Amino acid sequence: MLSRDKELWMVALQIERIHATGGAAFIARRQKHFEDLAEEEGAALWQEIGRRFDELNPA
Repeated sequence: MLSRDKELWMVALQIERIHATGGAAFIARRQKHFEDLAEEEGAALWQEIGRRFDELNPA
């Protein structure tokens, strides 16, 4: 069974593979979607994915 951390890394890696340089914008849209719905857990999830994505693609 995968840990939550590994699951989030897998999502970040898939986003990188599918969206490449557009991945950060995709993640930001997903996070905003959940913020607009006042879904704190969903927004926090995408924030965590975004942190991992940023580690994969440092500025």
